[in-house]
Amino acid sequence: MTRPQDDPAQDIPLSRVYEEYVRLNGVCNDYIHRSLGDIRLFGSIGALLAWDPLARLFELDAELQQPVTPVGFLVLLLVIVLVMFFDLFKQSIFFFHLIRMRELEDVLNRASGERVELFHLAGGWPAWFRRYHAPVAQCFWGVFYLLVVVFPAIILFLQDYASWLFAYLPTAFILLALHAHCANRVVNSLGR
Repeated sequence: MTRPQDDPAQDIPLSRVYEEYVRLNGVCNDYIHRSLGDIRLFGSIGALLAWDPLARLFELDAELQQPVTPVGFLVLLLVIVLVMFFDLFKQSIFFFHLIRMRELEDVLNRASGERVELFHLAGGWPAWFRRYHAPVAQCFWGVFYLLVVVFPAIILFLQDYASWLFAYLPTAFILLALHAHCANRVVNSLGR
């Protein structure tokens, strides 16, 4: 997604190109700070998912007499998946900004006349992402997927709701596979 050399955008003053680069960099930094804060949302969902079943299983509250409702697990699964897709929306927008920043970096680096790319934040991200970030992210999502599937399945089984596993497990696998597919498409949008 680079602009051709004879593109009229090359006539834009370098100061304006740099201003736009700085603006997009700010947008991306803001996205990063807000996205890293999303872990609190996942933690809250995890606490909601785990507290009641564990309290009932270990009898931490003597007044809890009813078993966990299978519908509750399905609703939590849907909420979790909605949050995960919302995060993919934000990541897609972030990658769009990175691609635009990469174009601006190309213009700024050509103008600098240096052999080394002085501006290489967005241009260097795809390689860094694939080499260092993606393996960690894959481990995180793998563990998260397991928790979303295995923990409710164990609780449903232990509370004699095994028949609900025929509804919960296929729903979880379909939704999580769809999320993994969409996440893969967003990641592949990085190119280079």
